[in-house]
Amino acid sequence: MPTQYKRVSVTLTPPLQAARERLRRRGVKASVGELALAGAEALLTDAGVQDVEQRRRALLRKRLAERLRTGKGIDADALDEVRSGGWTRA
Repeated sequence: MPTQYKRVSVTLTPPLQAARERLRRRGVKASVGELALAGAEALLTDAGVQDVEQRRRALLRKRLAERLRTGKGIDADALDEVRSGGWTRA
């Protein structure tokens, strides 16, 4: 029967089949399409979390660069000590 949607074929690999069986044992009868949709949504959520983390790190790098450029908030004596003696743990 013709359809306006693309059709794909999915191979039930052992991990996919195992996940499907675990769901069925819990009383959830999920189709392969539902599994694909749930997986895609989980991947999008993870990508969103990674985007937020990348933006946070970029902001921290920008703040550090600004502090280094202006010298604000930099302890010059401590910087000289690290340059000459390396890092030490307290």
